Amino acid sequence: MFPIRPGQYRHLKPKYQKVIPPDLTSGLKATSDPKAYSNARLNYIEAGLEPFYGELTDAHLVHFIKRTRFGATLEELKRLRGKSLNFIVSESLASFTPFTEPVNNYNDVSENKIDPEVPLGQSFVQAAFNRDFEGDRIVALKSWMIGRVLGPNSGIQEKMVLFWWNFLPIKMWDVFVAKSCYRYINMLHRHALGNFKELIRDLTLDPAMLVFLSGAFNNKETPDENFARELQELFCIGKGKDAGYKEQDVQAAARVLTGWTVNWDSIHTAGEPQSYFNPEMHHLGNKQFSAFYGNKLISGKEGEAGAGELDEMLDMIFATNESAKHIARKIYTFFVASEITEMAEVNVITPLANIIRQNNYNILPAMTALFSSAHFFHEEIMGALIKSPLDFILGLWRNFDMPIAESAMAEKDFYSAILWDMSGMGMEVGDPPNVAGWTPYYQAPQYDKIWINTDTILKRAIGSDSMLFWGYWISNSVNIEADLLAYVKGFTTPEDPNLLIKEFALVNLGLELSQSQIDQVKMLLLNGQDQDYYWTGAWLTHAASPNDQESAIIVINRLKPAFQLLLQMGEAQLM
Repeated sequence: MFPIRPGQYRHLKPKYQKVIPPDLTSGLKATSDPKAYSNARLNYIEAGLEPFYGELTDAHLVHFIKRTRFGATLEELKRLRGKSLNFIVSESLASFTPFTEPVNNYNDVSENKIDPEVPLGQSFVQAAFNRDFEGDRIVALKSWMIGRVLGPNSGIQEKMVLFWWNFLPIKMWDVFVAKSCYRYINMLHRHALGNFKELIRDLTLDPAMLVFLSGAFNNKETPDENFARELQELFCIGKGKDAGYKEQDVQAAARVLTGWTVNWDSIHTAGEPQSYFNPEMHHLGNKQFSAFYGNKLISGKEGEAGAGELDEMLDMIFATNESAKHIARKIYTFFVASEITEMAEVNVITPLANIIRQNNYNILPAMTALFSSAHFFHEEIMGALIKSPLDFILGLWRNFDMPIAESAMAEKDFYSAILWDMSGMGMEVGDPPNVAGWTPYYQAPQYDKIWINTDTILKRAIGSDSMLFWGYWISNSVNIEADLLAYVKGFTTPEDPNLLIKEFALVNLGLELSQSQIDQVKMLLLNGQDQDYYWTGAWLTHAASPNDQESAIIVINRLKPAFQLLLQMGEAQLM
């Protein structure tokens, strides 16, 4: 059975990829100044990991929801009111959402495109490789991932999968084996809030990663340093000021990893993809590491014993202080703020790394401490992140309670439009631009500001406008509008224009509005009048006769421009 090399089928991608993500880094200039903070207000936060003991306001609750899920809904807010922070954090982190496998929903009889390996409606996650259908399977898999986020039981696991994918990424189009990509997703989900050391070991031997970073072709004759380099530079040690690994460590690690490869029979036949250790391809010599790793010497081992060198090397890597700090920094920049100030390094990163190390790299205790901390709920942290395309579009979709696919068979047709829409904003699910992840999560000095440019901000505005006015395009025959009447009916006091605007802003915008902004929006609800009862009367008239089309149209025609104005404010891009 022939091996599949990374990017081997990249030429087929244009056949399936409807939108090519724009290069968001064009024209950007990096900086070497560690104090060149893009968001200067973060530099004045002294709060650390000490517990937050203040009153939990609605703003605090929405902040927590947005950082742990995609968007926030009024129902989620209502469920958290009155509960203690300890209960909220533990309940959120304990949630686990089971999911069904993606299925063949891509057959097209009109084009005589029938997957010979997978019957219509059946799962393809163990199907034999078929180059003519892998692209269809991958699009179905990406659409399935969106469906999991929008599903009724979506929880923090979906946000954690995105976190790990950005941190420890593969590119689906480069791997081009759908069942290997599914196995990788399943691995991230399984380890979502688990043990980082176990995750890295599984990642090292994962068939998709072995293809993506060429580990499957790493052998004693020609050691491949690709994964060995990223294991240290990106995954476990990073580029912090105390990251002192050397080039010899990359070379030694590459030799340790020789022999681990993909079972190509498992790729080309039905069944789960597998990896294994081939002793004949393993480098038998000693592997000498630098002083950064305590001059560790891993003695070369023959036969099956050679597989044990991997665990010896991983123990060496995780024994460093910098490894725990690296994962702490990754957690912080994804869930808290895009930049780490000097005070945050001392007051948050260092104690968070200590928690990670003290718990043998179990992530859950660290996440619990972070989400319960005074730093996380500091007023300058709330609204300090720019929404990713997933947070913006999927957050709005959830907030407006937009329809979801009626069945697994409908997922590809229903969600692929959302997939390509987000791709046009710079974030295609499952395919970050490179092995470092999506650029806005790491590129100084702009960081998450990279998400916003003259092209992407227009696409975001069109996306929100379409939900409000003409319907979000799903297919040539299906456009879906938000049901604004049902949506506003769920507000606490929909007849009060001031409270309605504030509640909408609370769940959809990242910062509190000024009174002048509220007044600007209210003019639209009041139809240009200056008394609140012009809206109150219109809403109560509709509420008294919900089937009356005339009163409903009056309300809708005021809600649409008011919500449009709110969603086109800069605050709507924040969380």
